[in-house]
Amino acid sequence: MQAVRQVFTMELSSIDAYEKKVLSFVSSYERILDKVINAWFFIIMHFISLFRNITVIFGKTLSISGKFMRYSTYPIHWIWIKNELKLKDNAQIEDLPLFQVGGHYIYGKPGSGKSTVVYHAMMDYAYYTGKCSYTTEMMEMPRINLSGREYFYHQLFQPSDFFQDGEQISSFDDHYNVIVYEEMLTKYQQRNNKEKGYNSEVLPMIAAMGTQRHQGIDMFYFISQLPRNDIALMQMLSWYHEPKIKKAFDYKLWLDTGKIRFYIKGWHIKSYSVTPKSGYDYDLKLQQTWFYDCVHHDDMTYFNRLNMKSKYAKLPKMKGAPMEI
Repeated sequence: MQAVRQVFTMELSSIDAYEKKVLSFVSSYERILDKVINAWFFIIMHFISLFRNITVIFGKTLSISGKFMRYSTYPIHWIWIKNELKLKDNAQIEDLPLFQVGGHYIYGKPGSGKSTVVYHAMMDYAYYTGKCSYTTEMMEMPRINLSGREYFYHQLFQPSDFFQDGEQISSFDDHYNVIVYEEMLTKYQQRNNKEKGYNSEVLPMIAAMGTQRHQGIDMFYFISQLPRNDIALMQMLSWYHEPKIKKAFDYKLWLDTGKIRFYIKGWHIKSYSVTPKSGYDYDLKLQQTWFYDCVHHDDMTYFNRLNMKSKYAKLPKMKGAPMEI
């Protein structure tokens, strides 16, 4: 029995010694781990502090050098100041000639960009004011909502919807503040200004231009391939614009797909003020030559380039005499 007790005591002593070794190892490991963590924390915090100090010193150096440059470049720095002020002024689209309240005549030959610049202006002004445009032609392609239904931002209209028999018969919806006449050549020709049907629409339309602010309309856009139209209309204009489209190579698309494509970068525009000269004439005075950036590239994909095609596609085909061989 004594021998059993001795063996049991020896076993307990061995277990106790082993436990002490394990605890000692754990304690040593904890101390080493704490030292490593503290060392890394010290290094990282000092690196952050060093980086912050360098950044502060660099910022102060730039501030001092910038201040020195501003003072030392007098009076040349006024060029930079005026250029920056000009850029800030252009940030407000309502300060651009194309967005001045009143009537606008957009003249250009086919392909000059007169319809695209007006469509971009329509989108620009819609985002700026939250209101869209009336257009005499379907200038935009349909968009698709989440349920798969087609919708449009801008409203198609016919002049006779508002103007008949020399009077305005309807008021404008509050959701629209721009009226666009696409290709005046196909609608109003001044040689017809003695016809009743012509005057029944044109005269009240011109009268509406005179009261447009009272009716919630900011701009009338008249797009035409002819440099002038009815003299009464021309004398009611505030601005006359000649755009020239500027396209750029889509380098990113080429890198991604290898396809060659050009996109609209913007429009070079000559903007003239219109001043009545006499009862039958007017003066154009060049006010500004400027570049209008195309910033709504996604929206421009919905521009209906051949917006009058459907109109002529509905006409009966002329069948000529069969050719004899």
